Amino acid sequence: MDRAENIKKYLDQEKEAGKYHKQIKIEENATGFSYESLFQEYLNETVTEVWIEDPYIRHTHQLYNFLRFCEMLVKRPCKIKTIHLLTSLDEGSGKEQQSSGLEEIRESLRNHGVQLELEYSSVIHDREIRFNNGWMIKIGRGLDYFKKPQSRFSLGYCDFDLRPCHETTVDIFHNKHTQKI
Repeated sequence: MDRAENIKKYLDQEKEAGKYHKQIKIEENATGFSYESLFQEYLNETVTEVWIEDPYIRHTHQLYNFLRFCEMLVKRPCKIKTIHLLTSLDEGSGKEQQSSGLEEIRESLRNHGVQLELEYSSVIHDREIRFNNGWMIKIGRGLDYFKKPQSRFSLGYCDFDLRPCHETTVDIFHNKHTQKI
């Protein structure tokens, strides 16, 4: 037990010193990687603001992924007040669906005391999530790493821990470990 406590203390010191980098490789068809499973250890009561950069919050399933991520933030121990989303604008036939979907999410968040700030970029490519407690998570596929469920009544349709994933890599840093150029 003492060894486990010492390891935890050492990891906390490494995180605080900004020397922490964790990489998670999600294999094709792997399960057990819901947003809660990936993010829970980085969310605490000090988290009040989140920045999400993901160019692909456009189609229905991507809007639902973003909504599920927002739900996780609202029900976790964090006291989320503001969510900033930077995404690309759907210039095709889905423009109205994207706009109305994000407005519905904004209104729903407002009903829970959370402000959603939307910004669009035509040049965004990389995906990252930053919490105001210093944690930064980069997911190769952004929030859209889940596969389509086999049917509406299959396991994984509602519980994303049971949903198969596309292969992707998740990199987790603390901002003390990153350098802005």
